[in-house]
Amino acid sequence: MGLCHPLPVFISFLSKTFFSPGTMNLSYKPKTMIPKGVATFLPEETLCRRKIEHDLLSVFERWHYQELTPPIFEYLDVFSLGVGEEILDNAYKFVDRATGRIMVLRPDVTPQIARIASTLLADEPRPLRLCYSANVFRHQEEHAGREREVFQIGGELIGPSDAKADAEMISLTIEMLQSLGLKNFRITLGQMAFTQGILSRFKTDPALFKKVLSCVAKKEASQLETLLRQKALDDASRREVLSLLDLFGGEEVLARAAVLTDDSVCRSAIEGLQSVYDILKTAGYQEYLLIDLGEVRGFDYYTGTIFEIFSEGVGIELGGGGRYDHLLEKFGTASPSTGFALYIERIQAALAWVSAQSELTSRK
Repeated sequence: MGLCHPLPVFISFLSKTFFSPGTMNLSYKPKTMIPKGVATFLPEETLCRRKIEHDLLSVFERWHYQELTPPIFEYLDVFSLGVGEEILDNAYKFVDRATGRIMVLRPDVTPQIARIASTLLADEPRPLRLCYSANVFRHQEEHAGREREVFQIGGELIGPSDAKADAEMISLTIEMLQSLGLKNFRITLGQMAFTQGILSRFKTDPALFKKVLSCVAKKEASQLETLLRQKALDDASRREVLSLLDLFGGEEVLARAAVLTDDSVCRSAIEGLQSVYDILKTAGYQEYLLIDLGEVRGFDYYTGTIFEIFSEGVGIELGGGGRYDHLLEKFGTASPSTGFALYIERIQAALAWVSAQSELTSRK
């Protein structure tokens, strides 16, 4: 990545992350000010981004993925079929002058791919391997690293439902990051069907369920125990729920989870994740892998294996993905599917951090 000079790129990432106009006490509004959460990329940064984009799409091409370009905005009533309430709440909406219908700037590309696969590509033989490079738009509160315009490169594998397909997504991710020269990254693997099975007992009480989900996400053990006392669970059930906070680590976590519960859905989910792990281990990728069975991101969206990517120097995920077997049916044609997306600006920051560390080391 010789095209990316580390210092200006990393400083740019820090400035947009921690010193956006929304966090600065400005007594004036200069004509050059832009909305918080978006950025201007000058020539050097843009050149670096194009190089990253080219390298990542080249990996997709080697794996026989076909690139497509979805529209930047859609009709809200159509797009909303494939996304959750939280994403829609944070989407940017406007009225179409011609029809009066409400439009939405895309907050996510995957529902668009699902719509296209279910309609325009419905008769194409499976599996479908599709990829894209696109920007998405979401309102985000002011906190570190959360942009409102996010540039993504992602892929979707439509048709297969087996462990090989899930492993393909993660293998692709690893190969992409390696192609850019990143080495010190980790991928956390989860299994949403397992987590859903453990927490399904709270679904009858939506208010309590929301609080429990928040505690699990934030690893708040004491508050979670308080909530569990409200539910009056037996000791075995209480132990299962609390275990979600501790099921993090290496491959041994899968062995612990396998004997945690007698629920057949949970056990099957862990067997599936073990199969994915074994494929990746055989491929030589074990050093990059961690298990996190307490991950609840996309609880009502994902249906199986999920994953997130983290790297040194960037305190936020570089991307993530997982299995979403029920999405395409909402647009008319059911098909198991899995996919992922990488955030270009965060990858750029990770590369810049590595280069900056290398420069500092060479000066010693």
